[in-house]
Amino acid sequence: MIRKFTHITDYLMTEDMARERLTADKVDITWYTNKTNRESVLHSHPYYEAILPIAGEVLYSVNGSLYHIHTGELIIFPDEVFHSGKYDVGADVSERLLLKVDEELWRTTAESIGFPDILSAKEPIIFTSETVSAWDIRGLFTRISRTTTMDKSIRTRMIQAQLCELMMIIRQIQLDDNQVRPNATSALVEKAVKYIQAHYDDPDLTVGKLAEYTYVSRSHLSRVFKEYTMESVHSYVTNLRMQHCQFAIAEGKTVLDACTESGFSDYSSFLRAFRKRYGITPMEYKKRTSRVSNSTAEAFDAMVFAAENAAAEETFCEERLSEE
Repeated sequence: MIRKFTHITDYLMTEDMARERLTADKVDITWYTNKTNRESVLHSHPYYEAILPIAGEVLYSVNGSLYHIHTGELIIFPDEVFHSGKYDVGADVSERLLLKVDEELWRTTAESIGFPDILSAKEPIIFTSETVSAWDIRGLFTRISRTTTMDKSIRTRMIQAQLCELMMIIRQIQLDDNQVRPNATSALVEKAVKYIQAHYDDPDLTVGKLAEYTYVSRSHLSRVFKEYTMESVHSYVTNLRMQHCQFAIAEGKTVLDACTESGFSDYSSFLRAFRKRYGITPMEYKKRTSRVSNSTAEAFDAMVFAAENAAAEETFCEERLSEE
């Protein structure tokens, strides 16, 4: 059955890839295999995402909660929910079927059948393997995959009908109260994550400031935060800032404006960190992805390009958000 899907092995997603819009059909379904890269970067999508492991297990971190998804289970993420995944859980190879649905298509379809509030809580919903099997969710994924090859005059209505089927199954599961709860939840980490997501653009955001806000010690916060998010506070904040920065650059902002508006306080460190993470400079990234042409911005960024080359020779400045 899995041969009916587009197959991608060890896809290494970055923050800007996570923000890419779907194709004209506004639906994509793919079979992913992970053998070497073991985890995803913290990210959010402008679309809904339904993930069905077909081999191995996945551990997802979402807003202070951990979701351990086993083979045959299904997890659905609403749009714009930050999450990260760990794929080497219980097996050397992880394989998943992944359905992506554009936010607008999901919303209009839900409204058309009277379910505008479905997944409105902005929290993932999980189906047990028994539920997935009983409702033949894997078969539905296969049919959606085949539908994307149909003639356009038929394809759009067929996709909407299949999404209606999926939504009705979700509503029935909600009515039966068969939703799976998180495997572990930390109110402390949830509070910290929500604060970070609201204030990541604050250049003065530090572990100490976050510890004061949550009324715990820095060491305790750092330990529990990593346990429930699978990364340090510093890494979490940096990932959020990088995602915002990449989006701003692609939208036409100058590199410096994108940097400062995203909360990076040390420009030299930002340039070095960007190059280390993505293998290119911010200016090179801008040339590849910029959607807006502005002569003033381009002139300013020409000066930035020279600064990037000079910064490459400098020593990393100490990060403000150090875990020390």
